[in-house]
Parts: sequence; C-alpha cells; structure tokens
Amino acid sequence: VTSHILNNQGKTGHSLALHLDITFVSALTALQGNAGAELYVLYLFILAYSGFKGNVLSTFRAGVVCVAEHLVFSILAYRFDLAEVDFARLVIRAIYLSSATYAMTVLSREIRKYGDLHRREFKLARTDKLTGLANRHYFEQKLMDEAQYSDYSGMPINILMFDIDNFKGFNDTYGHVWGDRILCFFADIIKQNIRKTDIPVRYGGEEFLILIRDLDIFLAKNVAERIRRQLDKQQIYIGKGKNRKQITVSCGIAQYPSDSKNIRKVVELADKALYAAKQTGKNRVMCYADVAEEVKTD
Repeated sequence: VTSHILNNQGKTGHSLALHLDITFVSALTALQGNAGAELYVLYLFILAYSGFKGNVLSTFRAGVVCVAEHLVFSILAYRFDLAEVDFARLVIRAIYLSSATYAMTVLSREIRKYGDLHRREFKLARTDKLTGLANRHYFEQKLMDEAQYSDYSGMPINILMFDIDNFKGFNDTYGHVWGDRILCFFADIIKQNIRKTDIPVRYGGEEFLILIRDLDIFLAKNVAERIRRQLDKQQIYIGKGKNRKQITVSCGIAQYPSDSKNIRKVVELADKALYAAKQTGKNRVMCYADVAEEVKTD
C-alpha cells in the first residue's frame, strides 16, 4: 500500500516506500518477539515487490536492509525488555531472509533479461534491418490505428510514397552493396526531415513511405519536397557519357479522408500519384488530388 501511494514519486518514492515498509515490519516482528516471529514472512512481499518494480541492485539492497533491521530491532527489543527473543531462531530467520534475497535477485535478473529479449525481438519484428525504418508489416498493423485516430480527432492522415528514380540501373551498374548504401543514405535523409510522431517505412525494394498525421496537404507536400531536394543536391550519378543519370526520387501523396475514406485505398491513391510523377519526368512530387484533377480536365 505504501509503495502504491508513493508510486508516482519515481525512484525516490519507490525507495522511501520500501524503507518505510521494512522499518514497520521490523518493528512489528521485534515487539511481538517469539510470539509474532512468523510475521517475518511479510518481508517476502517486500522483496517480491522490489524484485518486480525495481532492478537487481535495488532488490539486493532491500534484502540487506530487511536482514539488518530485523536483527537490530529484535536485539533492541530484547535489550530494553520489550519482548522475548530466541536468538537461535533469529539467526535462522536471518539466514532464511538472506537466501530469499538471493533467490529474488536471481529471479529479478532473469525477468529483466527476458523482458529485454522480448523488446529486442519486438523491435526487430517491426523494423527493416537495412535502413532501421519501420517495415511494411508494422505499417499494415499501424494503418487502421491511425485511421481511427483521424476519425476521432478530425485531423487528416497523409501518405507520402517515395520511389528512388533509376535505382535498378544503379544496382546493375554498381552492384547491390552500393545499392544498399543508397537506400540507407535516403533513409537517413527521411529521418532528418520528419517529426518524431511521423512514421517512416521501408515499403519494399526502393520504395519508401511516410505516414504523417495532423498536417494539411500543402504542408505535407512541403515535407516531401524538402526530402526530394536534399537528395537532389547530393549530385549522385550513375553510368557514363550519355547514359549518365543522377540519383533522384519521385513522390506521390494522398490524404485520408479527403481523397478516400478507406485508409487502404489512400495508400493505393498515393501509389497512383507516384506513378504519375514517374510518367511526367521523375524527380518531382505530385498529390493525388492534382492527378485526379488533370484526369478530369482531359
């Protein structure tokens, strides 16, 4: 109960709660003497709580304090004739508490080791190993949650789909090792130009996708243009002579729910806008709304 009350006080509150509980139990068991000796099992609840809420070191410290205060309070109670104490049983209880402390520290370490392993596996399951961006599987899982957020907040969701121009030619000319370097380089450009709340995705091959919430289409297009220009400024070329081409990127943008009230359809519309950007010269950003308007005009 003490730990729960002080739980919002951070590590300091957690440590204070443990010491208050240990002191209370130590005083209670000492005053009860031999008659209340079995109350020392309350220490096990304290050690268990420390093991699950703290770390290995804090659990060990809590165990040491339990043993020390149990001995000190019992000796003081005996010294001032407050209770009768069986010193043989007192030593046995101290040994028992020491053993319980060791067992709890081992258990705490194993729990944290499993937790760390689970977190690493979870991160690997949703992360593209090459670029460090989210992978397509994670994006598919996150997509519906973002649509629900948009429905609740009334704010739009923008899907920016990028495709590196002439990437196949670059791979054929320089090999996959250099191709992978280009992919990582472009992933870094994306990371530099987005917010922490945005979701960058390695969608597949040389395709990248960014999910951006809460921005209107004009601002979302500015983000895409900033990324496109930064790659363009790097002046990376492939081939020689007439076949020499610069590495650039094209982008298509669609917005939920203005372009479609089906979030998965919005991804398809972003792909159509990207295709239009490729067909009209590459190294450019196009919104689906502009593409649809051009089709209507034609």
